[in-house]
Amino acid sequence: MQMVKIHIPVRSDRAKALEALTVRGRVICLPENMFIVPEPALEMLQTLSVAYQELERGGFDYAEKALRDSLARENHYCSCR
Repeated sequence: MQMVKIHIPVRSDRAKALEALTVRGRVICLPENMFIVPEPALEMLQTLSVAYQELERGGFDYAEKALRDSLARENHYCSCR
């Protein structure tokens, strides 16, 4: 299954999207209002009129790597403070 990295800039759209998507499937939340969702979730976002920007696509390994990378960046920032 393809996973898609998206950016949802509008707060109200993020809330609407997360409420609907977390009930129906996996959502990986990343910093800066970015998310990784299964490709079929994009149709639901369109149905809900959620404005999003598609950034990248990949398999499940891609999604895991993106999550690990975001956590590594976060830990780096924390140790530098």
